[in-house]
Amino acid sequence: MLHAPKITCSIGALLIAAALSGCFSTHLPPLDEPPALSRLTSLAEGDIAFTLDASGMEGSRGHQYLSLLPFTRVYTPDLATEVTNQLKVQAGLKGYRLVPDEGQRGRRYHLAVKVEECAVSGYCYVLLRRPHSRIVLAATLKDASGQVIRRCEGAGKSTFTAKFAFSDELNEARRLALTDASVALFDCLELPKAAARDH
Repeated sequence: MLHAPKITCSIGALLIAAALSGCFSTHLPPLDEPPALSRLTSLAEGDIAFTLDASGMEGSRGHQYLSLLPFTRVYTPDLATEVTNQLKVQAGLKGYRLVPDEGQRGRRYHLAVKVEECAVSGYCYVLLRRPHSRIVLAATLKDASGQVIRRCEGAGKSTFTAKFAFSDELNEARRLALTDASVALFDCLELPKAAARDH
């Protein structure tokens, strides 16, 4: 009986923490534009007509946890721009420039990408912090006539130990995961190097 008040207080504290878990939010700042993006775009020899679907990624993308309790919701408001920028880098390394697909004929390739998964969370334990992110991209590559050349998926994941698991650390995990997913996607697409005729 002597322990009952302590147990009641502990349960009460857990219930309060759980109730508060949906009351706070963290809106992550946009990732910096990749430094090579402008130069790769300017040097591109060919164009790829491009669309991105990130419509399923509205709302919270994860949580910041205190031990096992979700304390804040994490949001990534600039996801479409960030994914596009990373894909532009990978296309640029192949000699291509991603341009909006407005339905016109004449482009050698048409690339449609969908963000299938984007998760980012921070885990705060007593002695360590673990930022984590996982991103999955799916793509369909078509030729000028609309025939499917290849369907691909690229996944990236990043988890590491850090002093903190705040915005900077969550964004670093997100940047690494997005880079890996973009590289994996373009590796699967197996695009040949662009030539000047690829417009």
